[in-house]
Amino acid sequence: MTDRALERLGDAVGGQSSYYDPTEVGRALNCLQNLFAFLTLCFETTATFSLLTNGTASYNMLATYPDWILPLRIRLHGGAKLKTSRLNDLAALDQSWRAAAGTPQRYSSNGFDFLSFYKQPTTSTSVDITYAQTPAQLPSPVLSPSTTPSIPVEYHQALIDGAIPLLRAKEGGDEWQKTLPGWDRYMAAVNKMATYVRNRNIEQGYDRMPPELVRFDMSGLTNQVANG
Repeated sequence: MTDRALERLGDAVGGQSSYYDPTEVGRALNCLQNLFAFLTLCFETTATFSLLTNGTASYNMLATYPDWILPLRIRLHGGAKLKTSRLNDLAALDQSWRAAAGTPQRYSSNGFDFLSFYKQPTTSTSVDITYAQTPAQLPSPVLSPSTTPSIPVEYHQALIDGAIPLLRAKEGGDEWQKTLPGWDRYMAAVNKMATYVRNRNIEQGYDRMPPELVRFDMSGLTNQVANG
């Protein structure tokens, strides 16, 4: 994929790059794959979280799951589904929610790391967390040139389409402007996958959906990139 991107950039000379470092291209592909995962929530996994303890209401999930984005569904291990709530909902429900003891009933997700539970178990308790995750990072194209992205094959071309504008941004001006249709194709692929994931998550009864991107105005973002 790095070679294909260099070809598109018109910078592959005898298999070598004269202006773009292959490692730079690899970073761009990783960046676009990570963005794809954040905007679509297309990668997920389920893990048993066994660190719930009495006296602790909140946890930093990235310390346990480095690929964590956000929770999609949480159940008591082998049991009932926990309801999702906002922190102010928990405060309205119980002013002392941070110290309430009992079987966990609700959870609140804040940012991309902070997870809180109401109530706190007095005995050893585990929960099964299905969460959206970041994909495996592509290694250096110099060291592992045959490694392919984790997203479905049909979207590999979209990664290159999105990487070209990202790489051309340092040139600016007309050279960058010419690549913007590629960014549109990348975002169209993101929207296609997000629609699929949204329907899947509804069927699964998940608590979180991919963000709605149809009404998002990209002009502000592209202008910021163009102006450095």
